[in-house]
Amino acid sequence: MLVAGIILAQVRWDDLTDPTADTAITTHHYEVPITPPGPGDVNAFLQPLNTFLVALNNRISTDVSVIEVRFWNVPPGPAGPLGEPFHIEPMSVVGGSGAFRLPPQVACSVTEGTAVRKRWGRFYIPGLTTSSLQQSGRFDNPVVDQIADAAEDFAETMAGNGRPWAVYRRLDGSYQLVRELRVDNVPDIIRRRRFSVTTFRAIRSLI
Repeated sequence: MLVAGIILAQVRWDDLTDPTADTAITTHHYEVPITPPGPGDVNAFLQPLNTFLVALNNRISTDVSVIEVRFWNVPPGPAGPLGEPFHIEPMSVVGGSGAFRLPPQVACSVTEGTAVRKRWGRFYIPGLTTSSLQQSGRFDNPVVDQIADAAEDFAETMAGNGRPWAVYRRLDGSYQLVRELRVDNVPDIIRRRRFSVTTFRAIRSLI
């Protein structure tokens, strides 16, 4: 029987200057009209993703590139091993901001609101630069609007094509459709994304 299902898409971002750095991953779930998914379900994500990346290109560092998107068909019921992705799309979308890059653990979060407050989600935009900051260290308000507008266009384009964003719950395999997006001016910290290698250390011996 063909029924509505959920796809997991992982957008993978690489640091072009540091081959030892971990790949940053932006995770998205979205509903598809029927399962198993087909090429149309992949293209319904890739096309608005490209528009999203173009809209934010002047905020993403030239040292950062989106290198691929991986797609999984999420089986119904409690989450188990997903196995191999059913599609991997190579990409090469390099950022356009030549300003100093923010540390890799700093990101802008996009909160995904659903009808159930405890079932909200979020994804993180990595690779931003100092040109996105106010003097106070917060994200500049026009940058927040720029990110919110780009995310809104991304989500509404997919919803208009019958593939709305969703927040998936691994515990029981249920999901809630995204009804609202929120972006604020407070930089988020993802501790696991910190620099893993020290390139300089100063030591002073005390008498």
